[in-house]
Amino acid sequence: MYRQPCPRTLDRPIQIFGLEPEDLVGVGLLAIAVLFLVDGLLAVGVGLGAWVGLLRLKAGKPPGYVCELAYRHGLLDRLPPSLRPPQILPRHVTRLSPFTGDEDDALARSWWAHRNLR
Repeated sequence: MYRQPCPRTLDRPIQIFGLEPEDLVGVGLLAIAVLFLVDGLLAVGVGLGAWVGLLRLKAGKPPGYVCELAYRHGLLDRLPPSLRPPQILPRHVTRLSPFTGDEDDALARSWWAHRNLR
């Protein structure tokens, strides 16, 4: 009686014509590149094709599915370092250390030497 239902739209991402804003930017940039490189009519076709392709690819999937798919197939590792998302680690990490420099192992041993780990 005193409870109010929470609107379901709080958890959903912002969508414009079925796509998230960053997807729309990608479709627009692709269409603009085709417009300047080839032809205007082909740019409209490529833009609509990319739009429909993304709608079908993302149908029923959680937000961020395309980014996770690109990460899983290694496409994010091929981006230049300035365009890579900083919070995403490369797929093949050999060792993670909070210490920087050549003497990582010595610093790590000295850091943990006086700590009781039991």
